[in-house]
Formats: sequence, structure tokens, C-alpha cells
Amino acid sequence: MPFRGATVSVYAHATEDENKVLKALRAVLPEDIEIRRSNLKGHHGNPITSLNAVIDRKPALREFWKRILANLRRGDLDKLRERMLAEVDDSCRTYLRFDKQHAYGGELVLTTEGDSIHVKLKILAFPAKREIALALIQQFIEEGRHNEVEKKVYRV
Repeated sequence: MPFRGATVSVYAHATEDENKVLKALRAVLPEDIEIRRSNLKGHHGNPITSLNAVIDRKPALREFWKRILANLRRGDLDKLRERMLAEVDDSCRTYLRFDKQHAYGGELVLTTEGDSIHVKLKILAFPAKREIALALIQQFIEEGRHNEVEKKVYRV
């Protein structure tokens, strides 16, 4: 498990049912993770609710990753790998976005646009260099791909 922690966030706009947005968020999160709620105002004064969760314990991170793989749209493992590698920054973080509407239905579909569930993963690279983080992610995904073929579930 190459991750030190994860932050997951989503916005519930005034036109959305907050309970449905919460259900979409729960498609990604382990059950025992606390969700923090903040009330915000949009550019035009419209109410927006921010829902955020921090995952910083290894067992919870393992469960988090299992949920992502279990709910990821069939055939999207290569796309997940590509996205994770493309989004690694100099702070050894990678970023994913999942479509909120699909997540509500229990399926995680990667997206780069629109209103989505945002995932920020801190990669445990030592020393903290982008190249090392990239190698760790590549190895992690490759191991997951082999296990997916063999067992359909990634065990960490």
C-alpha cells in the first residue's frame, strides 16, 4: 500500500438532495470514516454543502482502495493507472475524480470534468520525489492488475 493518506470531498449544491450526494460519497468510503459537513455559499450566494473525509489509518486505506476497485467500472483499471500516473505532482500526491451520478448508483467512473467526487492520495515515497512516487504507483497498479485477473479483488 503506497499511500500515507487520502482526502475525499464532494459538494452538494442547493438543487441536489444532500442524502443522495452522501450516498454517492459512501460508495468510495469505508463505513467507519467520519464525514465532515460545511456550509458554504456559491458565487451568486447559493447554498453549497461541502462533504469531506480524511482517511489516515492503514486498515481504512486498504478498505478504501478495495472499495475503489470493487466499484470501478468494468475495464477501467488501465484508465485508473493512467490517471493516477498523470496526476502525480511534485508533493507526491495524485488526484482522481469520480462521476457523482454514477457513484450514486454504486459504480465509480473516472472523470476529468463536471461536478464530481474528488480524491487526493498522498503517496508514501521516500525520499519524497515525484519519480519515486511514480514508480510506486506503477508497481502497485501492476500488482493489482495481476490479482484482478486471478481473483477479481485486490488484496493488500
